[in-house]
Amino acid sequence: MLIASGADVKVVQHRLRHASAKTTLDTYGHLWPDTDESTRSAVERIMSARFQDHADPVRTSQVID
Repeated sequence: MLIASGADVKVVQHRLRHASAKTTLDTYGHLWPDTDESTRSAVERIMSARFQDHADPVRTSQVID
């Protein structure tokens, strides 16, 4: 229930009285949602914003005939 509610590993460790976060992750790690896609999206958003801010509008604009 803690993991499904969004609790991080340290909170779960403390509540279940595990000696280490490693124990918690070894036991329950498969229950945490996969964050690969969300981290990929976050990096893409940041990189896109940075490149757009620094792009040369003359060289990057499309000319339509």
